[in-house]
Amino acid sequence: MSNSTANVEQESNKDHQDVNITTTTTFNKKRCIGLVTSSNIETETKNQGKRTKSSDIVNTSTSDKNDEYISSPYDDGTEETTVNVDKKNKSRDESSSPRINNYDEDSLEGKFNENEYSQEEPSSQHTTDSLDLVNVDEENDGTFQGTPLSEIANICQHPPTLSDMKDIRDNNHTFLIKPFKYDPNSPDREPEPFYENGTYVDEWDQDYVRLPCSQSYITKNGTQRWPIIQGSLTKLQHLSETQMAAMEDIKETIEECAGRKYEFNCLERLLNEIYSGDERGHFMSTVLSNLCSLALNVDKICSRPPPLLRIGSNRTVTMSQKQAASLLACAFFCLFPRRFNQKIGSEYENYPNPNFNTLFHGGRSGGPTWKIEKLKCVFHYFHRITEKMPNGVITFRRYQLPESCVPKWTESKEPLCEIHITKNKSIEDVTGLLQVDFANKYIGGGVMNEGCVQEEIRFVICPEMLISLLLCEVMKPNECVFLIGCERFSSYRGYSTSFEFRENYIDQTPKDSWGRKLCHVVAMDAIAFYNRATQFKLPQMKRELIKAYTCFRIPAAVTDKKSGVVTGNWGCGAFNGNKQLKGTYPPF
Repeated sequence: MSNSTANVEQESNKDHQDVNITTTTTFNKKRCIGLVTSSNIETETKNQGKRTKSSDIVNTSTSDKNDEYISSPYDDGTEETTVNVDKKNKSRDESSSPRINNYDEDSLEGKFNENEYSQEEPSSQHTTDSLDLVNVDEENDGTFQGTPLSEIANICQHPPTLSDMKDIRDNNHTFLIKPFKYDPNSPDREPEPFYENGTYVDEWDQDYVRLPCSQSYITKNGTQRWPIIQGSLTKLQHLSETQMAAMEDIKETIEECAGRKYEFNCLERLLNEIYSGDERGHFMSTVLSNLCSLALNVDKICSRPPPLLRIGSNRTVTMSQKQAASLLACAFFCLFPRRFNQKIGSEYENYPNPNFNTLFHGGRSGGPTWKIEKLKCVFHYFHRITEKMPNGVITFRRYQLPESCVPKWTESKEPLCEIHITKNKSIEDVTGLLQVDFANKYIGGGVMNEGCVQEEIRFVICPEMLISLLLCEVMKPNECVFLIGCERFSSYRGYSTSFEFRENYIDQTPKDSWGRKLCHVVAMDAIAFYNRATQFKLPQMKRELIKAYTCFRIPAAVTDKKSGVVTGNWGCGAFNGNKQLKGTYPPF
């Protein structure tokens, strides 16, 4: 390919008229990776008593192995300000778009209409952009265009300097663990719950996750739900340990705990038809017992509920991997109250459903093969944590770009970032850089349903990311969510309908001083364009540019470690984004 206006094929990038980034790229039919430097990889530093953040960025994709690009870091030159948010005020998304349940970015089904930006009629057939990049070379010959990858800032090579947890004085940062410092010489030391000796301090309101162990969780008859859950899970655990548990026992337990009926065709098909006898036996007699234990002890493991990361909240939650495992065990048994009700006016209308009931549902056929494969990935995670519970730390951080920090693009004299373009890599394969999750505004997209593209695949090979569904309200145009330290457990092949769980994956990513894997992911939602021409209008271009800037900016006070960004064709599947136009946003 010739040098062109940001010829960067990212999983959602296309072309821009005024930006001349001299990069060449060759593309396959699979994925493309672009690397850009400068981002919000979190750095906890002391700066005049404040906690600040820093990072750099690179672009890559978890879905189409093709090409990458990288650009160099920059500072935005603006001061970050604190925005006061009334957490009690339940704000709505500005668009009336329905949530995506059976979300597949490669199909035209399940697309939402974001009224402020989208048009009425989606494209009914594949169209080719005039500047679309074509397949030049099917071989992975290691060639690249632009800046060498070795010149892109990498946090694995130069880890950010973090303040000790005990020194963090930020009311918007909630720790579910006691102050913990990772020591490479004592890698088996585990974080401890915030409260000791099995103490549980409850919060039961709209600002916190409503945990099933709360005394305030009551049935319609006014009795507490938790003793019912304890009795049902204890019974199932006994059946599991005595090798007497059957699929029907799991079904009865979940329905008794939740107080409602569900369909389990997909789960039943996996356990009774697809798993071998040994696989089924191990799950039913060993893994299932451990899941019961993790759910039964959620009050001791977590000791207090995490706060919800609501619209405009700028809140952060840090927890142990064991606490994440306990919460996911609760999700397996569909224990989180009220989350199934997402009707307009309900408490959780703007949140995804973290419970597994929709993942277990498969219709008469038992679910499509790729949904079964997603379930295999999640069950492999449950198998791994049963063998050995990981002892690391993970962080979920919601960030809103202050209005005062929005750049005046026409007045900016900052140079564009340098980029690196390569092919036949996935976003998750490029370590030490900020990795982009091509998110739905409801984080996770169709991961709990039939969606199986970039975001959904990433969430099932790194199931700790599913905790974000429990925490995060729908994202606004100037918001993003960072997922820091989540471990990868599965290898896979294919994409969308060809997706398959492949085998175990050992994540060798080094840890920071908090015990988090040096893996920083940012959830970044694009606009769905029903009319492809709409994306070239100024309001839509501004929205996408602000979204990218929100994800990648570095506060001016931060001068510590920067890193690149890995991205791909952001929003260019069913959302109809133009690759060349989208490709110009990260370098900006």
